[in-house]
Amino acid sequence: MIKFFRKFRQRMLIENKMGKYLLYASGEIILVVIGILIALQINNWNEERKEQRLEGQLIDLLISDLKGKQREHFSDLKDTENVIKSFHKTIDHWENEKEIDTTNLKWTLKRLGTDIYFQNENSPLYNSLSNSDLLNQLPDSLTKQIDNMYRLKIMGVKIQLDKATEYGTHCKLNFLVPNNLIDLNQSNLEIKERIKSVDKEFISYAKLFLNTCNRLNSVLERSSLDLNKLIDDLESYNEVKN
Repeated sequence: MIKFFRKFRQRMLIENKMGKYLLYASGEIILVVIGILIALQINNWNEERKEQRLEGQLIDLLISDLKGKQREHFSDLKDTENVIKSFHKTIDHWENEKEIDTTNLKWTLKRLGTDIYFQNENSPLYNSLSNSDLLNQLPDSLTKQIDNMYRLKIMGVKIQLDKATEYGTHCKLNFLVPNNLIDLNQSNLEIKERIKSVDKEFISYAKLFLNTCNRLNSVLERSSLDLNKLIDDLESYNEVKN
């Protein structure tokens, strides 16, 4: 096409038809400009596709990381609910019968002195993203949800688990060890005899531990709801973008 314009330009100059030449010269310029614009558009389109792919990969990684947290929450919730149910049974039996229930006594004492709780609140993925511009590629609403989940919700669970750990250590040092209840190789009957003289104290520690578990359970439930919603929102956004 450009070769055609060059030949036509030469013919116009020879025939001294300047007006027509200027018209076709303008057409030649327009053609070149259009070609440049098309090339730029293709380049922009390719860049957009690259950004979309990067964004999709980012969301997939976030979803995978959050589902790991989801599994941890589910496991912690199930465990906490079992503890609450068992301790309610122990306390209710005492209040109704005025004696210690020996059905799960060893397990109850073991949980009362448990001071090792683990919650992996750290996320190398989130830490890397929060220190880069990649997270800013997502809509503000999603970014806020992600920040809120990692900085507040998951950390809130960690704080409650730390409190449970502290209380377990307190129970161990101030009740179980002084009353020789740390050794669970004894029979239930032997343990029951040891507890008789401190039964009210035992129930008081059990009630305080139950309150700790109830607070943890409440935080886990709220965090789990927000976690499930965030995963659903990220998956929906990814589907729309793709």
